[in-house]
Amino acid sequence: MMDVGVWFSICFLFYHMTVAECTSVLGKLLFASRELIMELDVDSKNISVLANYAGCCANSLDYDYKHKYIYFTRNDYSMTIMRFTYPSQNISLQTFVNSSSFPGGVAVDSANYHVYWVHDNGDTLSRCNLDGTNVVVLNSSSHTFSIRLDVQNRWMYIGYQYTGISKSRFDLTDISMIVNFTSNAVAFVSCMDIDVTEQRVYWMNYYGDLKSVNVDGSDIKTIVSTNFPSYDYRAIGVSGDYIYYADNNKQLIMMNKSQGSTPTVLFTADHRIDSIYVFESPGI
Repeated sequence: MMDVGVWFSICFLFYHMTVAECTSVLGKLLFASRELIMELDVDSKNISVLANYAGCCANSLDYDYKHKYIYFTRNDYSMTIMRFTYPSQNISLQTFVNSSSFPGGVAVDSANYHVYWVHDNGDTLSRCNLDGTNVVVLNSSSHTFSIRLDVQNRWMYIGYQYTGISKSRFDLTDISMIVNFTSNAVAFVSCMDIDVTEQRVYWMNYYGDLKSVNVDGSDIKTIVSTNFPSYDYRAIGVSGDYIYYADNNKQLIMMNKSQGSTPTVLFTADHRIDSIYVFESPGI
């Protein structure tokens, strides 16, 4: 029979190894800016380059917490979804899926071994296994760009560029529109994220309005409005009390979720910031 002290030591070590694995990415934010994927430590504000994917832009980032992979869409001539292990001392890019054309939003459901992505210039939603096999077209609909998953509650949120935001199960059943746009010119969902804790969806539109809504479609709020028409508002991430987004001046910005908060510029890139993924932060 194993000595009680030895058993306790093993359990203690396993517990702290597990905690270390889970917290190793806390307080980190990843963002893509024309060919480079970079990491920001939100406490120290240190910036480091993780990967150079030698492409035009990475329209979307998502993370597989279970298997520790970052997935991103490479929207250039290669038309691929790529991934790399994170965190890692030696990052190596892998081609995950060769898309038919111009992939946009990507989202990972590691619990059910699936990856979802938008392609064909926003007209197709597809899914495959985490090993890249069994590619299935789930839906064909016009002007889709953003996709986010609430894995815990099994809801999918899709941002349509001109019509609104939908909520459905992962197989697209129980689908409903939680936001309906009345003006195409002002609408245009360019980027979107979910606060699973507060059960709110956040998005930015063509004019740089940062808005949020409860997942049942109630209580739509405008958090900040820049009143500057531009297609360059493409990146947003939500974690804890903070929203991170990129503006048309190539700036990575942090602000409190509350209306009327003062934005803080964290970094100014050489090129437009196309996507953000923010991990849960212990505090700033």
